[in-house]
Order: sequence, then C-alpha cells, then structure tokens
Amino acid sequence: MKSLLKIYQQTFWQTVVKVITSIGGFIILGIVSRNYGEAGTGVFTLALTYLTFFYIFSDFGFNAHLLGKLQEKNYPIIWRKLLGARILWSILLMALALFLAGFLPMASFSPQFRVAVILGVITIFFYALNSTANSIFQAKLKYEFGAIPVLFSAPAGVISIILMAKAGFPVQMIILGYVLSWIIYGVSTILLASKFTKYVTPIFDIKFTKLLFTGSWPLAATLVLNTIYFRLDAFILSFYHPSSVVGVYNTAYQVFQAVLVLPTFIMNSFYPMMLQTIKLNIARFGYQIRLAVLGLLFCSVGILVLTYILSPLVIKLITGAGFAGSVESLQILSFGFPAYFLSALALWIMVAKKMYKEMVIIYLVGLIFNALMNIMFIPKYSYIGASWITGISEYLILMLQIGILYLRK
Repeated sequence: MKSLLKIYQQTFWQTVVKVITSIGGFIILGIVSRNYGEAGTGVFTLALTYLTFFYIFSDFGFNAHLLGKLQEKNYPIIWRKLLGARILWSILLMALALFLAGFLPMASFSPQFRVAVILGVITIFFYALNSTANSIFQAKLKYEFGAIPVLFSAPAGVISIILMAKAGFPVQMIILGYVLSWIIYGVSTILLASKFTKYVTPIFDIKFTKLLFTGSWPLAATLVLNTIYFRLDAFILSFYHPSSVVGVYNTAYQVFQAVLVLPTFIMNSFYPMMLQTIKLNIARFGYQIRLAVLGLLFCSVGILVLTYILSPLVIKLITGAGFAGSVESLQILSFGFPAYFLSALALWIMVAKKMYKEMVIIYLVGLIFNALMNIMFIPKYSYIGASWITGISEYLILMLQIGILYLRK
C-alpha cells in the first residue's frame, strides 16, 4: 500500500508538470493555428517534431541504465559524470541536427522550416540538462522538484509567443518562445538538483562516457527506433501532401501525444520499485505486474472514451475554426491508447529483465511495418491512413512484447 501511494504521488507530480506544459503547448498551438493557418501550423509543428527526435537521442537511455547506481551512496559523483557526458553528447547532436536539416529531400521542408530548426536547436542542450536533473529526481522519487520550474518556464514561453504573434513575427520565429522556456526549465532543474548533491558542476570523464554508451546503446536503440516509428508518419505525410495537411494531422497528434505521457509517468515512478522487487521477491513482482496491467487497462479505456467524445470540443478550443480533419484523426488515434499504455509496462518489464536485444528486434520490426504501411497508404488516404496505422503498429508491438515475455517466463 505504501509503495502504491508513492507511485501515485510521483505520478501526480509528473502529471502536474505535463498538465502545465500541455496547457501552454495547446495555447501556443491555438495562437499559431489562428494566426498562421494550416500551412503555418504544418511548418511549426514539423520543426518541433524534427527537434523531438534529437531530444530522444540526447536521452540515449542513460537515466534508465544508471538508475541503480544513482540509488547507491556514491551517486553524486556518478551523477556529475552523467551531466558531463550529456553536455558533450547534446553539443554533438545540435551540430548533427543543423547539418541534417540542410539536406532533407522533401519539398515541403521550406526555408521557414530550416530557419525554425536553426533557431530552436539550442533546446536540445537544455532538454539534456533537464533530463539529467530528472535522473536524480527519479532515483530519489522526488519528482516534485521538477514541478517548481515549470511554473515559470511555461508562462514565459506562452507570453513571449503571444507577443511575437501580435507583433506579426513570421511563423519560424515563434519557436524562440520554446527556446526561452527550455532555457529557464533546464537551468532551474539543474540548480534544484543541488538539493541532492553538493556540486552541480559536470565531470568530463571520457572513460565513463565510453562505458555509458557501451552499456546503454541497446536501450537507446529501442528508444530511438520507437521514436522514429512514432513520428515517421509526419515526414512521410509531408512528402506526399502539402503543409496544410501536415498541420491538420499534427494538431490531432499533439493532443494524442499529450495523453500518452501518462503511462510514461506511471512507469517512471513504478520502475525504481520494480528494480528492487525483482531482486528480492519474484512472487511480489508478479503481483505488482498484474495490478499494473489492470490499472493501466482501466485507465486507457476510460481515456479512450473521453477523447473520442470530446475530440470536437478539444480541437475547436485549440484552433478556433477549421481543422475539421483533426477531429476525425484524433478519434482514430484514440483507439490506440490501450496498446500504448500496456506496451509501456511491457517495455519496462523487459528493461528490468535486461532483455535489450529482444527490445531492439521488436521495435525494429515495428518500425519496418509502420514505414511500409505509411508508404503504401498515406499517398491515397492521407492523415486518415496515418492515424489508423499508428494504432495498428502499436498493437503489433504489444503482441510481440507479450509473446517474447511469455516465452522467457
């Protein structure tokens, strides 16, 4: 009972952060859609989607890989070395993001898109700082420390974007509001990490960094494959259809994606306990998993029903008018919630059991399936096809996870 209360508490604090950032994100999306239309929204959201790939790369599974060590007595040194590794890695990723943005072949990647990427690339660095701070919050189950900075960072981003839109700034400049928000958020969370470690200065240990990459690459490969297959559809859609269509789809996807953080937050709180239980009491571990399955399934079905019913209202609140296709897209996407909730649990069970190779194979199969289906159906069925394929792909992932876990029982 005590462990469940801890999970609820830590999930609550992560949800507080996400609710605030999601409200801010929806306000920004509403400002962009009202001031720049479907085409402008397509450019803006595609640039954010592109940068999101590099956020995931900056994570690289480091936190999950080092979580056990961050629960040991010498964790301050480990954490400072992690900070040093992340800083070096994020700088490299910033350079890679800028380089690749200049060579993307799709016609829809206009100069507006490239300018938005150039202006927003610094967010990769501050995302990496925030992710590193969260590693210690997770290890100590103190996610409430991550909730404090967002009270300042989210309003700062929203207010700056409102002012820029009113002043008539071009859509690619709007991303500067995200830059301001991430600077405040990243720096603040690092400073709050000082509650758990005397120094928050990085240690640049090349040997440690090499071992970190060597140890975490299977998990990183899984996260990267998952992210690519999760948002590859937006880029395939942009290849065959104009930016306005991408804007319609990405508007629905922003809402869908905001909901999907809930199972992630639950598992962030649950995973440290899983690690302890699987070592000490395998029977209790099985009981915890069954309880989590029931809870996640019940929660996902409830959210599915609410999302399906409220989709017209939600899209109207965000965009004001137009974007009718976003309603249908969001309703279709909502059918994937049960698969996403349960696959999040299955993924972390596999992480706890060190089934890294199996994870890579599963998400590689998912990526190949998703890419082929999108290439086949997006040209004819546009964002509707992409919406259905998103859910179908995740159910495939879930079935593969269950099958492999059953065989390795």
